[in-house]
Amino acid sequence: MMANHPVLPGRVFTDPNKNRFHVPQTLGFRNGVPVQALVLQGIGQEPLDAQSVQYLDKWDPNLFYGECRRAPKVNTVHPQYEVYENKTLAFRAFCVEPIAVPMEDQPRVRHVLLFYHLEDDTISVMEPPIVNSGCVQGKVLKRHRVPKASQDDGPKDAATASYWHWTDLNVGGSVWLYGRTYQLASCDAFTREFLERHGISVGGEIVVPADPYTQEQTRAMQRQTQDVDGHSPSAVLYQGLDKLGRFLAFDRQVLRFFAVWQDPMDPMHEKRYFKVLFYLADGTMEIQPEYKVNDGHYKYPNLLARQLLPRGGLLPGKADLPSFRDMDCYVAEDLQVGSEIEVLGRRLRLFDCDGFTRDYYAARLGIVQPPSVPTESPAPAPLVQPLPPHNGFGSPEDSLRSCLHLVPRRPCPSHPGPDDRPLRYLVRLNSERPHDLARRFVLSYQTRFGFCTITELGRRNSGREGGRFFGPRLIEKPDSDPMQPQPEYYGPADFAIGSTVVAAGCHFIVVGADLYVYKYVSERKGDFQEELIENLADYMRKEGLLRRDSE
Repeated sequence: MMANHPVLPGRVFTDPNKNRFHVPQTLGFRNGVPVQALVLQGIGQEPLDAQSVQYLDKWDPNLFYGECRRAPKVNTVHPQYEVYENKTLAFRAFCVEPIAVPMEDQPRVRHVLLFYHLEDDTISVMEPPIVNSGCVQGKVLKRHRVPKASQDDGPKDAATASYWHWTDLNVGGSVWLYGRTYQLASCDAFTREFLERHGISVGGEIVVPADPYTQEQTRAMQRQTQDVDGHSPSAVLYQGLDKLGRFLAFDRQVLRFFAVWQDPMDPMHEKRYFKVLFYLADGTMEIQPEYKVNDGHYKYPNLLARQLLPRGGLLPGKADLPSFRDMDCYVAEDLQVGSEIEVLGRRLRLFDCDGFTRDYYAARLGIVQPPSVPTESPAPAPLVQPLPPHNGFGSPEDSLRSCLHLVPRRPCPSHPGPDDRPLRYLVRLNSERPHDLARRFVLSYQTRFGFCTITELGRRNSGREGGRFFGPRLIEKPDSDPMQPQPEYYGPADFAIGSTVVAAGCHFIVVGADLYVYKYVSERKGDFQEELIENLADYMRKEGLLRRDSE
């Protein structure tokens, strides 16, 4: 009956059997940071309405909240500067200028690049530079909105003036910009595709006429740089051409060589490196030194400033300047890889050149430059400083540390690895005192480093406490020369049963060994003598260790 009542105030009754009304905990700390957990249960751990399947089956949320209001669909309009950002229409154009100089009989043809920027409808005009064009080139029109006006129209108000738009630009058309009429000859692929996509038929490309002034300058240069019969290419460079002809033909062409010089008076025999530049326009030379970081030399810019270099390397004084060009100077044929030139009393050896220099000699002079000549001397053999002999104080290892370092360092301890099982021997003191005869020691030998450790075995009521007696360290043989840098040390071959070992001023006699010592020696018969192996085998048989091991 309650299920048929609407959920309205006054018609909803609480459950009388409900006895849990606590609120679920949602606040807490995690890693010291206060966090808020999601509410998964209601009051008294009852399921929430939003998570109850029965609630969704019985009740419609639209009865209480109404229908969900949805935002109306709005067509988003992007601004022009966002749609056409960094997009530019590029046209190749030209304009014909009237005769500005009376000596010119033909008009000038200016080749330009016209750019239309779609993001703000601005126009800029650039003229690519041409060498010896005789006019100022570069930026012709800075980027801005250009008003559209004809040649007959007067000035107009900025509010009523119309501006050039990209729909007004097409290949084959013309654009009037501040008194100049530019003929659009061609465009790039993006411009053609953009215009055709917007329904504009793009015309065909127009042949750009050449500039008469530039053509005349090119023909004049060819006439002045033509070869002279009966002379070599180098003779043409210096005799068949005048000063202007050489400049027009070989301007900005430089032969570059790499040279080395070794000062004979330098006790260190240091090698200095230079760059030798030969200017083809006038036959002058310039020599620039090359420096390394912290090489200790004053960094002066040039060894020889740009000038003609006479043979012999001696420059004339001020009184001889009028006859300077009459002297016999270096020419291009004199500079070859492997040859030497004399500059201010220094003989510089050319050991290499760049790629342009090699191509120039092969094409113009018919000379093939030799390959690069190595300049680095072979590294001398490293000087091995012999170690001084041991002075008798301390151990040889300590003395060696004082030779290797200015401040002697303590020898690094050598720890045996997990597979380095020591060879253990039982030794006793060879002493005349009766109470020392009963003392027993264990000599452990590390096979990797050769260190020996002597440990005394403690006995009850002996009055002596057992423990380490010596080492670990290398034990020198008494018959070795202490003044030798590498003395002889004891090894497993010297620890036969009955042999004597001298360590720390005491004489020890080997009276026993482990079974592992016999196995270690017998597996390496090439490193030990047969007498030692038989000596250890007799001891093992006497102790009964070898028989039990074989069984």
